Amino acid sequence: MNTSPEAALNLIEKHFSKVTSGEFVERLDKYSIGMDTSAPKSLRSGTRDEPKGQIVLFRSRPSPLPLNAYLASALTGLTDEQREVVFTISDLIAEVCKSHHIDLYEPRKGGTDPQKNPDVADSKVFQIDRERVLHSDLLIHLCHFPSTGAGEELGFAYSSLIPILLVAHEESHVSRMITGIPSLKIKLAYKSLKDLERQLEDCLLELRPLLEQRKMAFSQYDANIVGNKIRMLREELGLTRSDVAKAIPELTVEHLQQMEESTDRLADPSLTFLRRIATLLNTTVADLVEPDLGETLVAFLESWAQGRLSARFSPISDKDRNRILRRILLRMIDSLEGD
Repeated sequence: MNTSPEAALNLIEKHFSKVTSGEFVERLDKYSIGMDTSAPKSLRSGTRDEPKGQIVLFRSRPSPLPLNAYLASALTGLTDEQREVVFTISDLIAEVCKSHHIDLYEPRKGGTDPQKNPDVADSKVFQIDRERVLHSDLLIHLCHFPSTGAGEELGFAYSSLIPILLVAHEESHVSRMITGIPSLKIKLAYKSLKDLERQLEDCLLELRPLLEQRKMAFSQYDANIVGNKIRMLREELGLTRSDVAKAIPELTVEHLQQMEESTDRLADPSLTFLRRIATLLNTTVADLVEPDLGETLVAFLESWAQGRLSARFSPISDKDRNRILRRILLRMIDSLEGD
């Protein structure tokens, strides 16, 4: 059907003359993707100075960068009353984080709660919670009850330059081992839950630009540079992981495997570890942490392809994986030469 511009305009005017401003806004909320519906309804449906029925439309805004936070708190050895205190505060923090587009991970809901998940192996609890901390952009610590596990999580955050938010009632005494951590940290001392909610809202709003900047800067560590270099040098010397563990008694085979197979962000090796392993492998720390351009490209390409390979194929051998990566690299070279 061919409709002239004048006829189309008449149809539109006729349609909207039968729709109230409230109905129009309701339909926009329901069917429009990306419309800013967070503004007060009174703003979206006109003001006192505007003609009745006039609607103000807001330009859609891009969604903020999704962030991740980790909630560290005491869980082991708490009474039922103490667990209720922790859970009530945790729920409030989770709601506030959600409103700021921050995904809050809580160990009590993630499968490592000592009461709900007593059968999970100790090593698995350590692995899961450590990886969650290191993948986070912010660590929120509830200082209400002493916790060895939460202390470990604070240590992970400190060594990985993850900002720390300490939450405590204003009458609580917080250990100086926590308040003395020389890292970026903010302490929220609250009087009531309502006061905590208000302070947390303001704090997250102020922190977001810094957290986003850190997230983008640290994304470069999501490739396995150091671990691949260690594995390559070890194999060139004909050493097994057991050989390395025997030469460095304080290093276990499991620890070395985790270092070799994890991204740099998750491995997060200490300077002491790097010095010890570099000496054994006849190299330098600088060579381990700053590989050449080719190794960097391969590591990032491997990280990029890992998800795609696992989605298309069942577990494949290292030989098959390297063959696929080689084909991708050759295609990239052919494409560059073609240009």
